[in-house]
Amino acid sequence: MRQLGVMTTRKKGSGRTKGATSLIEVNLRELNRVLREDALVMVGRKYAEALGIKMGNRVVSNYNNLSAVAPVEVKESVDF
Repeated sequence: MRQLGVMTTRKKGSGRTKGATSLIEVNLRELNRVLREDALVMVGRKYAEALGIKMGNRVVSNYNNLSAVAPVEVKESVDF
């Protein structure tokens, strides 16, 4: 528990590294091309709530469920 006026130090290396990304933009057309119609797609809970999407099963991330079944090619593009 943190008290007012008392600063705690973070362990070195905690959190994301500088320049790391959590999200990327993917065109919906590309997703539709690659995925089957009944594919399960993970989206953020708040995003789903904002769109009024019926909630599915809760996913707790770990190393096993975050690895891809097959290699995925990602082409980075910056459009501003």
